[in-house]
Order: sequence, then structure tokens, then C-alpha cells
Amino acid sequence: MRILVPIFLVFCLSSCTYMTREPGNPPKIDGIPIPDSKRTVYVQNFRNNSYGIAMHTTLSDLVKQEINYRGRFIQTREKSQAAYRIYGEVSHYQQVGALLDQGGQQLSKEMFVVCKVELQKAGGEKIPLERTEIPARIIYSDQVGFMETEGQAQTRLLKILAVRIAEELERAWYYSIAGKIEGEEE
Repeated sequence: MRILVPIFLVFCLSSCTYMTREPGNPPKIDGIPIPDSKRTVYVQNFRNNSYGIAMHTTLSDLVKQEINYRGRFIQTREKSQAAYRIYGEVSHYQQVGALLDQGGQQLSKEMFVVCKVELQKAGGEKIPLERTEIPARIIYSDQVGFMETEGQAQTRLLKILAVRIAEELERAWYYSIAGKIEGEEE
């Protein structure tokens, strides 16, 4: 028993350090890691140009978290230290009833949001994105099935959108550095 406790403790501590390191390897171009100086990014707080109250602040935080989680970019708090800058704006938010019961009461609702994003180099040069407006849509219900409140559904929607934004930005950033276009033959 005395031998198992230290072994268990060492196992737990080693797994904790594993979980705190950068997820995945730094991206590479032709087997050569991209230098950290080209991976620094500053995420400007997103703007709101929709009827969704405070969605932009939540989305800004979720995008920052997703970028940190993915580990391709290195975030900085100083705009002047970043090689790249990310800008975004929630441009459309809509919530409508999607499913009615026999009495005409709403059982589920649909949420839809569109965010405009932009990736720039430090000098102001825009990096072309595959799509500059990224949508996300969910259906939720506060009465049947997996019930969730409007706030919970909105957070789930914004998490989905943050993942899509991070994927789009990483793809555009990588291909701008690599000098390749997806699907192009060498």
C-alpha cells in the first residue's frame, strides 16, 4: 500500500504537467517549425453591430480561449508586440421560434449569428480569408428534450462560432506564411 501511494502521486503529477503544455506541436512548413515571432497575435475585443446584447464580449473571450487552446498562435496583450492582429464584429443576431405544438405554443427556438472577422499583419496588410463572414446556428428548447435556457444556448452558439473563427484564421494565416493555396500542386 505504501508503494502504491507514491506511484499514484507521481502518475497524477506527470499527467498534470502534460495537460498544461501547449496542445499539439507548433505548426511547421516543410518540416521546419514556424518561428515564435511569426506566431504572435493580438485579439482586439470584438464589436457589436447587432441586437444581441453583450454577445461581442463573450465571443471575444471565447475566441481568445480557443486560440490559446489550439496552440498555433501565441497571444500577446500588447498590440505593438504582435505580428498579426485579429478584428471581429458580430454583425447579425436572430432568434426565431422553430417548432410549435398543436396549440401553437413554441417548443423550440432557433438562434443564428454572423460574425465578420479580419486578420491583418502588423503593418496593416489584410490577409485574405476564405470567408469573412462566419455563421453559426443552433436549435434549443426550454421545454422538451435537452432543456437549456436562452443564456446557455447563446453560450453554446458562441462556442461553436469561436471554433469556426479560430479554424478560419489559422488556415488563412498558415497559407499566407507558407505561400501556398489549399489544393495547389507543387
